[in-house]
This record gives sequence, C-alpha cells and structure tokens, in this order.
Amino acid sequence: MTAEIRNTPVFTRRRLLAGAGGLAAMAGATSLVGCSNGSSSATDNASVNSAVKLPTYVPYTGLKPDLPGTAQGVDNAFRNFPKDNPQSVKEKPGDGSTITGMAIIYYAVPPGPDKNSYWKGLNDRMNVDLQLQMVGNADYATKFPTVIAGNNLPDLTMMQVVANFPSLLDKQFQPLDEFLSGDAIKDYPNLANLPTASWKSTIYNGHIYGIPIPRGLVGGYNFLRADLFEEKGLPTSPKGYDELLRVCKELTDPKQRRWAFSLNTQPANLLAMINDEPNGWRENGGKLTNRYESQEYKQSVNDMITMWKAGVMHPNSFDPAQPFKNLFNAGTAAINAMDGYPGWAQYRSDNSSNPKFKLGLMEVYNRDGSKLAPWHLGSGVFGTGPFTAMKKTSDKNRVKMILRVLNYLAAPFGTEEYLYRLYGAEGVDHKTNSTGDPVLTKTGQANTVIPIRYLADAPYTLYQPGFPKDADVQHDYQATEVPTGIMNPTVGLFSNSAATVNATADKNFNDGVNDIVQGRKPFSDLDGLISTWKSAAGDAMRKEYQDQLQKNGGPK
Repeated sequence: MTAEIRNTPVFTRRRLLAGAGGLAAMAGATSLVGCSNGSSSATDNASVNSAVKLPTYVPYTGLKPDLPGTAQGVDNAFRNFPKDNPQSVKEKPGDGSTITGMAIIYYAVPPGPDKNSYWKGLNDRMNVDLQLQMVGNADYATKFPTVIAGNNLPDLTMMQVVANFPSLLDKQFQPLDEFLSGDAIKDYPNLANLPTASWKSTIYNGHIYGIPIPRGLVGGYNFLRADLFEEKGLPTSPKGYDELLRVCKELTDPKQRRWAFSLNTQPANLLAMINDEPNGWRENGGKLTNRYESQEYKQSVNDMITMWKAGVMHPNSFDPAQPFKNLFNAGTAAINAMDGYPGWAQYRSDNSSNPKFKLGLMEVYNRDGSKLAPWHLGSGVFGTGPFTAMKKTSDKNRVKMILRVLNYLAAPFGTEEYLYRLYGAEGVDHKTNSTGDPVLTKTGQANTVIPIRYLADAPYTLYQPGFPKDADVQHDYQATEVPTGIMNPTVGLFSNSAATVNATADKNFNDGVNDIVQGRKPFSDLDGLISTWKSAAGDAMRKEYQDQLQKNGGPK
C-alpha cells in the first residue's frame, strides 16, 4: 500500500512555490479546494456552485464490515480480509485504447507493464493501455504547473490547487456533472459509493470537475511508541497540558538519544487541540478568525517555548527534512502527533522484525484534563491532490469509458477488483496467510506501487493484515475522537490569495515564530508577526472566504 504523510506544518519552514501555493497543509488554508472566487473566473461564484446537484450517494452493501462506520465519519473496519470477494464490475470497462495519467508516487518507480506482470494484468482486466507519469512526492508541486504550462495534458491528472484555479479548470479540463450529477452517477456504482462530502472538493464554475480521492475525516492519528511508554509506566493519554509535559520529560533522555518529539510540528499539533485553537479558521456569524489571531494560538506558542526549554524536542526538530518516521521506528522519538492515519500500516510493516515494537494512539484532552479536547477534523479528501480531473474532449463516449475505468479503480474494500488492485496476483504479488489475509511478496512490494489510488480510490477502510485487533484499536480511537471534531469552515472554498501570496507570508510568519520559540526573539514580537501576515495575505484570504460563506449562508 502506498504510504501517505500528513504532518501539518505549524511552526516549520515551507518550500516557496511561485504561483503554486495549493498545498493543503499550508496553515491558515487547511484545504484550498472548492468553491468560488469572483476575481478568477466570471463563472465561479457562490450561487452557481451551491446550485450544483451533487452525485447521489449509494453505499456499497456487498460486504458487511466487522465494525461499521458512522455518519459522523468513523471508517468501516474489517478484522480479516473477506473470504468472499464479489465482483463489483461485471464487464471490462475499457475499449482497448490508451489512457494517460499523472500522479504522485511515494516509492521507487516500479517496472513498466512489459516487465511488470501486475501492471500488465491490470491493463488486461480494464482493457486499456494505462500509461502513467509518476512524479515523486518532493517534486509534484513544481511538476504540476510545468505540465499545465506545457499544454500537453494527459487524459487524467491528479490536481493541485494553484493560482486562478477556477479559470484553469474552465479552459483545460472536462466538466463532468452531465455524467455524474444526481442519479446519473448510478451508471458508475463504485463512484456513487464515495462519500457526499468528498465531492464538494470538485465543484467550481458551477460544474463537477473531477473524481475526489476520499480519505477519512479523522485526518491523522497521534501515534506513539506504546512500548516506550510501558517501560516508564506512563499514561498513553495524558490528562491535560501539565501531565503531557511531565510525560514528555520522563520519556526524554538525551544520553540514550531519546526525545518525546522529533519535529516541532508534533507538539504544536497536540497543543492546537489542547488549547482549542481554531481548526485553520473559526467562523462566527459569517466572520472568520484565523488561528494565528486567536488567544489560544498565543497560549500554544508560550507552551512551545516551555517545551523547547524543557528539552523534550529533538535538537534538530525545526528541520523540516528531519526523517521523523525513521526516528519514530528507531525509538529516538516516542510521539508522532497527527501523522497521516494510513501510516498505521507502514509502521506495522517497517517494524515487523522488531518484537519489542508496540504501536499505540494518544487521545487528546483539554488543557485542564477535564474532558476530551475538540479534534481537528480533516477535509475528507487526500491533502495534496483532492481530485482527479480529465482533460477536455468533445468525445462523450471517451468520457464515459474513462469514467468506467475510474469506477473500476474505486472498487470497494474486499471486492475482487480491490484485491487485485492492492495485492495483485496470488502466488506472484501476494500470498495468503493462515488467517486468510493477503500479504505482499517482495515482487508485489515492487510491482504494486503504481499510483492508481491517486486517480481513483475507494473510501478508506480500517484493516491490517495479520493483526485483526488493530481494526478494533483504530475504530475505537476514531469513535472516541471524531464525535468531538471541529471542521475548518473554509473547506470547500477557494481563495486566490491563499493560492498565490500565502506561501511567502506564511513562511515568513513561521520563521519568526520559530525564532521566538527557540529564544532568539522575544515573545513580544508575535503581535508584529501576526500583523505583517494579515497585511501580506491573511486579510485578503479572510475577505475571499467570508464573501463565499456569507453568500452561501454559512459553512456547509
């Protein structure tokens, strides 16, 4: 399975992206996907976008999960892979033609279909020649605008939100509402199984412009090395700030090369919830307050100063290139707060030969420890590429064929198509263990990392081969935290200022906060940093978001 990293930069240096500021992790613009900005396109506005009829939701019922999900956003969970693997696509979807695509990849590029039996088998099952341009995660943000500017688009592109995004979609990409809006989506049952909320990321200019890449609303997990906590007899869910600080101090032992945190973003992510900061923005009566402007954020900065002085963060924790996953695996760091929750499977795999390794999850309590803190929910879509768009064509039959292929790739967990898509052929790419779970072989680990899940994907399902209790642990965690959750009210909205000028403004702001936390500048400088950020980007972003919220009658 493809690894995904979600570690929200709060006090970290960011890469400058000239004209391409659509990384969803940017603070103050947690999700730059969605609705309207009148300055970008004459057809992109609140009234036309709110009028779009979203696809009818038809949940897949062919398999019953061991632990059902909830309407609030808890994911379905299976303890073991289903023995019965029904077909969800009865006929080969393709017409024998070539389909080109571009998507992000987190691993070494796999062999092509001429040397990769899995890829060849996928093409045979879909009856297409799928040709993919696979771009490393470190390069995608710069590759995307280059491909757009080159005017030689593939059939399918994993999108990134950039400057004047609605206009870009209008000029170069295919509106799909004719094929997907309302009951029309029933022609593609696996796409109809995608959560309604995820489709909101695809609405611009009064049209549906793509297929969302769904992810759970929980967004991330607070991973911890439970074995290290048990060594010290420490609570894995500290009750409030004071107990968290005490636990972090007891976990830290520089002589043994061990710290509570490997990145400064990790305690910052915890403090954001402990202190009840806005989740990106806070909405009240149509008015927005950014987290940077809140008193709760100032408290978090003060707490970060205390934590830095206490030595509970790795000395290099302000380096965004810090290999935080490796340090967590090695036991150099004990807590990895708000890493992408699909990382559970990666940590299991990375530590399969370490019998002492024990993975756990930390619940977050409010500052005084009296109750659970509000959880900061995610956007419900994959952060860096919220949807897959199709280049413009006048050939409606080709649009329908490509949608059938995407419908195949979105096959639900446990189906025959899903089994092949993730695990390939039995005996070659995977073997079945004693409990009936598919386990990738070395060949499968190399062959199956083709990034098709960033073209279309099923709703995320909690499942860990060989560890049936992991489903219960994760499901219980989500069932505890998700009901407390708060959304970022700007999810589903587009700000051109966020996509153009906020990268520089945000970097300058966070560089200054880093200096304050590490004692190079006084805390009194924080008000000036906030004022500068507001002038450079924040106030413009606020106006663009507020105009949309007020015209739409508030956040949806």
